[in-house]
Amino acid sequence: MCYKRITLSLLILGAALTAAAQTHTDRLPGRELTDVRYDEQRTPLPGSTEQIDSLVQVRTLEQRTYIDTLITVTPREQVTLIPGDSSNRKGHYVEMHIGAGQGNVGYGLISKPLNVPNGSGKEHMALSAVVQLQYAYFFHKNVGIGIGAWFATYGSYSLLQGEWVFSGDGIIDSDGENYVHHATVSNWNERHTIHSVGVPVSLQIQAWGKHNKAGFFMALGAAPTYTVKTNYHVLSGDIEHWGDYPHRNAQMHNKHEFHSINYSNTLGKNQIKQIGATALLDLGLLLRMSPHTDLLLGIYGHYSILDMQGTTLTDIGWKTDEFPNIDMQPYNGTLATNALGSKGSLHPWQAGIKLGVHWHSIEKPSRQTVMHSDTTLQTVARYDSIWTERIDTLERVIYSPTERVQRRIDKLNRIYFRFDSYELSAESKQFLDRIAEQLNTIPNKIILGGHASKEGTRIHNHKLAHNRAVAVRNYLMARGIAAERLLVRDYGSTVPNAINTQGDLSLDRRVEIIVLE
Repeated sequence: MCYKRITLSLLILGAALTAAAQTHTDRLPGRELTDVRYDEQRTPLPGSTEQIDSLVQVRTLEQRTYIDTLITVTPREQVTLIPGDSSNRKGHYVEMHIGAGQGNVGYGLISKPLNVPNGSGKEHMALSAVVQLQYAYFFHKNVGIGIGAWFATYGSYSLLQGEWVFSGDGIIDSDGENYVHHATVSNWNERHTIHSVGVPVSLQIQAWGKHNKAGFFMALGAAPTYTVKTNYHVLSGDIEHWGDYPHRNAQMHNKHEFHSINYSNTLGKNQIKQIGATALLDLGLLLRMSPHTDLLLGIYGHYSILDMQGTTLTDIGWKTDEFPNIDMQPYNGTLATNALGSKGSLHPWQAGIKLGVHWHSIEKPSRQTVMHSDTTLQTVARYDSIWTERIDTLERVIYSPTERVQRRIDKLNRIYFRFDSYELSAESKQFLDRIAEQLNTIPNKIILGGHASKEGTRIHNHKLAHNRAVAVRNYLMARGIAAERLLVRDYGSTVPNAINTQGDLSLDRRVEIIVLE
């Protein structure tokens, strides 16, 4: 009893200290549970006879249990990091595009006469490309404005053929004499490229699908451009030159000054530094790769205008180092012909496929602070036990032989079994031998009640209790008790032992013997 009260006091003290450390604690009204137990112990009186009853000692335990519920509420601040909304397409963009396709320098329309009746040619497309980096701001989720820079290359092939004749007034050599010069061009194949930089300004439109995974992109705009470099490469070409030069000696008059010259693999540069303008159009599909990054797959087109008025490349010339005496200009590619004399401008263009990456900004993660309250329910049990003891001495004459035998059997009725067993122990057999001696003195029927502790299932416990009662019956039959007098009853774990007040389950694994009147 003393240990229980000390343990209870420590539990109550610990609960009180814990509650005091919390921010807010409420105590609910306690519940009182009262349990009264009786412990009856029979003690034989000294010198008692069979006609004198035993000394009865009755101990009463009145145990009161108080259960208190403590509710502890602790406020707590929780900070949540909320990511930015990547579905909002408004804001700043950095875009990088790479495109490649077919193009045309556009100096031609060479199919028109080249200032001579029988000179003609054609122009074919060649590989062209563009690299573009730009910034865009979308003031609406679907509409924005972009500005950036690009480097573009336009290329084409020219095929020339025909005869150029220069004679008459105005065709004067370095000595002031008129002359006639013939140049017959056959199968002339030449590649030209123009490299330019530009500053594109565009109106951009994007429209995304329902799940923000894919969308449509379009950019429409214009760019001022500057031609930084042009060059040509004669892939194949043969020109036959001859002429009549009066200022030369007689041997040169009406003679072929030179014969066929092969210009293949001739490389050169055209010094064209011109400012122009380009219209642009981009169409494509946007694919979302990450919250910040989109991939562009599409097509593009450029159309440019270069004003060639005032250039110095309008004089034809096929002069080479091999024949320095030709009174003509050095060769400067197709642009050196007077093909531009009536045109005055170039129209480079290109179209192809484009691959791009768009990086766009989203809102920075925001911090959201929320106050939470953690509620803890704690149950505290307090015990208060009171033992009372009463000793009564009962003295009365026992006239019935059956009752006298039952009294003696009660003192010997200590038939206990091990856990989950119905095998009789040596001690139990000793008690059964003495009980059999008492039963042989009367003809009454006897009830053998088998019992089990509460560990097992109901069905198992009933079977175990039955087997224990049968084991006792078999032993008593071996000691001369008639089988018809022995009645087997199994009670399972439904009837605990009356003397088991401390929860000792071994006292419930038993067989009780009751003599019927």
